[in-house]
Amino acid sequence: MVELFDPLVLAMVWLSAIAVVGLQEGYAGLLRSFSAWKILLRADPVRDAQLARQALSRVESMLDVKGLQCIDQVQCDSGYVSRAAAYLACERDIGKFSRWASADLDDREMRHNSAIRFWMAVADIAPAIGMVGTIIGLIRLFSDLDDPQNMGGAMALALLTTLYGLILSNLVAAPIAARLLRLSSEELKWQRILTDKLLALARRGEKP
Repeated sequence: MVELFDPLVLAMVWLSAIAVVGLQEGYAGLLRSFSAWKILLRADPVRDAQLARQALSRVESMLDVKGLQCIDQVQCDSGYVSRAAAYLACERDIGKFSRWASADLDDREMRHNSAIRFWMAVADIAPAIGMVGTIIGLIRLFSDLDDPQNMGGAMALALLTTLYGLILSNLVAAPIAARLLRLSSEELKWQRILTDKLLALARRGEKP
């Protein structure tokens, strides 16, 4: 029976790949990329967009009744709309709000891209790390040609490191990067749409 699970070899390959990419992206990028796990499974851009539209409807109602300065009083389940309404009510300047919203969305996109880039880099480098282990295993194999009892362990090391590198690349890192990319695209899309609608409401609220 071939032993396919070796925790020491698995840790060596996976941690090496993550460490190499961590050196490229820096400590902050490493933390940001692993913090993305919190939203990886529970994020739902469709639900968030629906909550934001409902919040925007309440903001519009408040604007019609009490004016632009009171829209921050709206209770809503959308964190983005709540922050945007609070800023707009405080500043009441469409130009400043437009610049703030643009900078906020750009910063958010940059953070998203940092996490996506990290996991894409892990997917790219993991097979190479596995090949390093394969070469080490082959070196051990050839050095033990006169001792058949040690050849099996060397061959297992050579093959397992390649296997673990491919698993990390194709079954872990690449799917994570793809899902984060899709979540980021969908989230930023509805947030930009909502920002434009808030700007339209603000212009309406400024009219005498």
